[in-house]
Amino acid sequence: MNFTFSEVIDKNLLQKIFEFRYKIFLEIYPEYLSTSGFTNTQEFDKYDEYSENLAIFDEDGNVCASVRLIHSSPIGYPTENSMTFNKNNFQRDKLAEVSRIFIDKKYRSIKLTKIILDNLKKFMYVRMMQLNIEYSYGSLEKNFLRLLKIHKMCYHTLEEEQICGCFGSRYPCILYTKQVGDDNPELIKLWEKKCEI
Repeated sequence: MNFTFSEVIDKNLLQKIFEFRYKIFLEIYPEYLSTSGFTNTQEFDKYDEYSENLAIFDEDGNVCASVRLIHSSPIGYPTENSMTFNKNNFQRDKLAEVSRIFIDKKYRSIKLTKIILDNLKKFMYVRMMQLNIEYSYGSLEKNFLRLLKIHKMCYHTLEEEQICGCFGSRYPCILYTKQVGDDNPELIKLWEKKCEI
């Protein structure tokens, strides 16, 4: 399987991301879509204005995975705005949130999931280093938290599991950029190579 990985800046591609997210939400959280009042088949929210997106395309140009990095958000971050935990431990100018980590169900095999997550991780790590982001929030289900740890994205829970709106039981979590590098030495080498250019 040949994948293409691309940071999404083009507005037409961004619409594809929103359509892909809508499709995934329809599969896993249809109640969220029904209560959000979307008038088309695109999912977006107020945090997208402060986000960078990465899309992974298959050989036919279809979006098969995506992730967004929210940073420098004057309206805060989804996890801190919807969950209860101590929010005073993190410097605002070094904080971000990784969210909407979605993989199309056609590509959720062990092998393909690894390829996709490894490439999402490269993008997120390099971008967080460029932006001097030291930690990133996440609102994660227990199973997904376990999956990310297997793939060396070791989020730490900040509080007990709690109900997060239409999305059910989740943990408020934090991901330390330094630990991602320590757990994935190839990412440090990738970053050092970029710094040499």
